Amino acid sequence: MLAVAHTVTALNRLADIIPVFDSDQRVQIVYTCPQASAVTNGVEEHLATMGALVMPWEQAIMTEFDLALSVHNSGNLHDINAPLAVLSHGIGYTKHSPRNPKPETRNPKPETRNPKPETRNRSVYGLSREWLVRDGAVVPSAVVLSHDEQYARLADAVPEALGSAVVAGDPCFDRMAVSEPLRRDYRSALGGNDDTTVVVVSSTWGPDSLLGRNPNLIAHLLAELPGDRHVVAAVLHPNTWFAHGPAQIRVWLGDCLRAGLRLIPPAEGWQQAVLAADVVIGDFGAVTGYAACAGRATLLASFPENQIAEGSAMGELGRTASRLDPAAAFLPQFGTALADAAAGQFTKVRELTTSLPGSSAAALRKAFYGLLELPEPLRAPLVPPYPTDALLPERMPVTAWWVTARWHSEHEAEVTRWPADVDARDEQPPNTIDRHLVVEQTHPRRDLHGNATVVVAGHLREAAEIFAARPACRLVVTGEEVVHRDKGVVTHGLSDVDTSVACASALYAWISAGRTWEALPGNAVLRIGGRRIEVVLSRPHLPPQPASGVCPPHPSPRPPA
Repeated sequence: MLAVAHTVTALNRLADIIPVFDSDQRVQIVYTCPQASAVTNGVEEHLATMGALVMPWEQAIMTEFDLALSVHNSGNLHDINAPLAVLSHGIGYTKHSPRNPKPETRNPKPETRNPKPETRNRSVYGLSREWLVRDGAVVPSAVVLSHDEQYARLADAVPEALGSAVVAGDPCFDRMAVSEPLRRDYRSALGGNDDTTVVVVSSTWGPDSLLGRNPNLIAHLLAELPGDRHVVAAVLHPNTWFAHGPAQIRVWLGDCLRAGLRLIPPAEGWQQAVLAADVVIGDFGAVTGYAACAGRATLLASFPENQIAEGSAMGELGRTASRLDPAAAFLPQFGTALADAAAGQFTKVRELTTSLPGSSAAALRKAFYGLLELPEPLRAPLVPPYPTDALLPERMPVTAWWVTARWHSEHEAEVTRWPADVDARDEQPPNTIDRHLVVEQTHPRRDLHGNATVVVAGHLREAAEIFAARPACRLVVTGEEVVHRDKGVVTHGLSDVDTSVACASALYAWISAGRTWEALPGNAVLRIGGRRIEVVLSRPHLPPQPASGVCPPHPSPRPPA
């Protein structure tokens, strides 16, 4: 069997199809790349990583196979010497081919108020004559469709292809359905838990994509969503990765990565990320459609309706999904989207995605083995869940925060953090609230260091030097201690850096409000994200105030600063 891999996107789709041949030692799979798509970079590298047997295209078309599979229609597929099955590489056949020139008319009709008939007359990629017919003959032996809606569309566009049509459902839809019980594991892989809101940003490729139209959206989300209660992940179309190069993507998203972005690699992991999500912000790419099918709250940041086939699953998504208002606060829009999704907003999108929910693997295997002229294996076909260990987002620790602390009582404070590497809009938090800056000593942006109220150091002995070099710094924290510029070590024996930062920020808010050290409670509860931390903020007898920049003696077993 020949698997035709035009792009990394094709490899992702083929990964949903190949399991139907599991454990059948009668079938040898050979991969080839026809070099016929706009972006073919990355295919050879990923095939090598898979350990796949690869044959050059020139050799593949000279070799006889018993079956060929392709999830793209481009290239000289008619040159393949095998029965050819063609499938979609997304959520069915939903996008128009490039606009056809209008035929000349002597007496053009007046312009109507509704321009949609022009849209209806445009051909759909993969289901029109230019993609399926060569020299008057239908090329594929099997045109695999996911829904009966596409059968009707094919009947209108290429009626002679109906004899090759096979309605076989959607294997990605089915795999996502059986993967739903692993949702909590996927969330954990992204760094989320039951108290975390996971936001996934999905962008297809091209100028009308989410990133093409709003390249700052990811940064704004990271800047404005409290970091201890939110995880933001990005799923970018493989063509975006490989048209520009992975190195360039990481450079462009450098501030977002330093702000805690989980960047999903191009070859695999997007399905797990979508299933982990509470909210998906997307565009007209297939990932957004699958998110709606999975019942996730879905907002559209870009959706060029004139490029989408009416009556398709994606057409229905465009009709029903709310548009993200990029100028308004995000959290209220999330709340509305979550309520709409829970009320069944995307039921029709789900219905239009597959006519055979749960049965795609069986239908595909029947069609493929029929073309192979082999009896099917006796056991049922596999529908494997997406593995948790394949969700490996690129991420970096956040080392610069805007922080606010609010005392709700004499013994309880709430600490909220936003990453400082990205800039929020002027009218949105944290710009609209009283905040202070916490910066890790090794953070690469030196401009943040001079304004930091709290500096995170590696060791207590570094505190005096930091105070001397940074006049704005009031507190130094490590994973165990909080050191005040004038009062010295005010608490120690802490469990980690996040706890130390919460303590320092709570102390700073207390003193900044005009309260005295003597009134500070010895024990307090600090809340940061979903964590509840009990801490000792001061000892019964604080040491006398030392000279500026010098830390006093303290009873900690660690050496004094």
